Amino acid sequence: MATDTSGQQAVDFVWGNFPMQPNDDRAAAVTPANFSANSSGDYAWSATTRVAADRLDASLSNHAVAEAGWAGYPSYTPGSGNFIITAVSGNGTTVTYTSQNNLAAGSSVNITGLSAGAYNLSAATVATADALKFTVTNAANAGEITGQYGKVQRTDALTAGDGAGIGYINVPSVLGDTTAVALDELKDAGYEAANITTASAATNTATQPTGINVTTTTAATVTVAGGTSTWPVGTKVTITAGTGIPTALVGTWTVTGGSGSTLVIAGSGWTVANTGAITPGTQLKAAAGTIKTQSTAAGAASVATTATITITPWAA
Repeated sequence: MATDTSGQQAVDFVWGNFPMQPNDDRAAAVTPANFSANSSGDYAWSATTRVAADRLDASLSNHAVAEAGWAGYPSYTPGSGNFIITAVSGNGTTVTYTSQNNLAAGSSVNITGLSAGAYNLSAATVATADALKFTVTNAANAGEITGQYGKVQRTDALTAGDGAGIGYINVPSVLGDTTAVALDELKDAGYEAANITTASAATNTATQPTGINVTTTTAATVTVAGGTSTWPVGTKVTITAGTGIPTALVGTWTVTGGSGSTLVIAGSGWTVANTGAITPGTQLKAAAGTIKTQSTAAGAASVATTATITITPWAA
C-alpha cells in the first residue's frame, strides 16, 4: 500500500465523511481560500483550503474523544476509561459517580476536577459500574454535587491521549534513531513537544578496533576500547573499510551487547570468521546524528505526560 513521506497510508480521494486519524502527521500546507463572483454573477471558490496536520492535545476534551473513538485507525483500538463525570453523591461508605462510561468492577481509576475535593480520588477501585454510573467504596461524604465537569481515567493507560486513561507514558527507546525520528516517537508516546530537549551533540571520536570476530551470520563481536561504555546498547556505529575488515561489515550497525572493551553488533548474511589483527587506520565511530542517550530509560514506570526528557545525539 502506498505511503506518504511520513510513512502514513496515502489517500487520494474518499467518498463521504473522512474518518479522523489521531496524531496523523501528514504535512499539508495551508492554502487561502477565496470566494468570488465571475462575470455571470456565479460564485465559486477560487482555491481550496488545506489545513496543516498536527498532534492531538490530550488536555482538550474533544481531542480526547477523537483519540478514544479513532485510536489505531484504520484498525480500531477501543478506548476505555476516559470519561466525564457530571454529578456525585456520597453516603459515608459508597461514592456514586454519574458518568457515561464503559468501566468495569475492579478497574483502578483516578478521579479529578470535581468541586468537592473529597470526591477526587487516586488509584480508586471501581466497586460497580454500568453505562451511566459507577461506584467506589470510600468514606467521602460531601453531599450531592451536580453540574460537574470532572474526569475519570484508568490508571493503567499508556498515555493521556490514547483513550485508555490517565497520563503515564510508555517510554520508548530512541537510541540509534535520528533526532527527527526520536522526536516523533517521543511525541507519539505522549511527551509534549515543549518538554523534550535535544542536547548539544556529543563528541564523536573515531576509535581503532583491534579485532572483529563474526560469531554467527547475524552477530559479530568488535574489540574496541570503550566498548558499551562509549557506545551503549541500542546505539548505532559505523565501521570503515580496512585490511582485516570483512567487506560485509563495512557500514552502520546497531549495538546489541558487549562489555567495557567489546561491542556486539547485529547484521545478516555474514560469514562466520575471526578477522584477527586489523591494520591501523580502520575506524569505528558512532553514526552521526543518531541518539546516544536519553535521560529517561525506555520502559521507565509511572512517567507522567507532564514529564520532561532530554535526548543527546552524536556529532558528525
